[in-house]
Amino acid sequence: MSAEEVKTTNGNADAATDVQNLLAELKEGAEKPETENPVEEDEAAKEARIIAEANKLGKEQESKEERKPADRPRRNYRENIKSDLTAQEVTDDHNEIRKQVEFYFSDSNLPMDNFLLKKVGGSANHPVELSILHSFKRMRRFQPFSAIVEAMKTSTVLDLVDNDTKVQRKVPLPESVNDFLDPNVVKVFENEAMSRSAYVKGFGEEGPKTQFEIEAFFAPFGPTKAIRLRRAFDKTFKGSVFVEFDTEETLKKFLALDPAPKWNGKDLIIKSKKDYCDEKVKDIQSGKIKAGHRNGGHQGGRGGRGGRGGRGRGRGGRDNDRRDWRERRDEDQKRGFREDKPAVQKDARGIPVIKSTEEPATSGQKRAREENGASEHAAKKVDAKEG
Repeated sequence: MSAEEVKTTNGNADAATDVQNLLAELKEGAEKPETENPVEEDEAAKEARIIAEANKLGKEQESKEERKPADRPRRNYRENIKSDLTAQEVTDDHNEIRKQVEFYFSDSNLPMDNFLLKKVGGSANHPVELSILHSFKRMRRFQPFSAIVEAMKTSTVLDLVDNDTKVQRKVPLPESVNDFLDPNVVKVFENEAMSRSAYVKGFGEEGPKTQFEIEAFFAPFGPTKAIRLRRAFDKTFKGSVFVEFDTEETLKKFLALDPAPKWNGKDLIIKSKKDYCDEKVKDIQSGKIKAGHRNGGHQGGRGGRGGRGGRGRGRGGRDNDRRDWRERRDEDQKRGFREDKPAVQKDARGIPVIKSTEEPATSGQKRAREENGASEHAAKKVDAKEG
């Protein structure tokens, strides 16, 4: 073979090799996407699946919302408050005006009155416009407006300021009082009033004039700072009140009255508020009744003389007597609101059985205000339902 032929043969071999290398590169380049596509397709499929599941959940939620019953309208429990604070006759009596306004700013009301407490700013003692006070239901009967201004000029506890358009306390609330309801602060003021307060039960059902009639009932027994109608959770009057007298001595005289006062000829249950609260604590500790549950702090409002409105609640909770409290109240009325007495047990011959006075030991001694008269919190967090 000549040199030229050898050269040609080698050239062809090299060309063939180059072609093979090129084909291999092209093949490799074509195969790479095939190895990467499955990953890309898996990620795309995963994203599509997530989107599909999200859409499915969204449709299921929409379906649930469509199946939900229509929201029930909130019940207006204020309709159960029967006392009508606008029922009194129009007057310009300076004493009545002054007494009412001074009550609003008193220690017996202001710390529990959410609306006025914010206006006053707690211990900041901001003045409040007389025009705002005049808008309260119980103040509207005082006419003309100038009579209110004149009446407040002789107040011993409030000052007229800003050209006689506003009033403020002469002595501010303690620094511990903020411009919002604080259950701990409320408790301090309630405990301070405990020693001069009474619990009285037996006033029956509420009518348009009940608030005023009860206030008039207590008037002969001495000055009062607040008379609060006690209400159930639905604001229905429970037939009982807390009465805060001006002094402990006035309370003692009231409790010592003999014969005891009656309401429309019917007996009343009368005791100090402290005794009432202590009894409830014992009943809770013994398991006779269950402690009620509050939802949050004290909802304040004007109680007592029925100012603009006490927004407090009545006692909650349930005792072992599962009857509605109204049933218990009706039975109380039938028996003249006398305390329950145990029935006398007799033997087969009708002779009373004499029993030991020793009581069985009990286990578990640890505890297992709208327009008129807002309910108060009892001391020691007593919160048991009572008719």
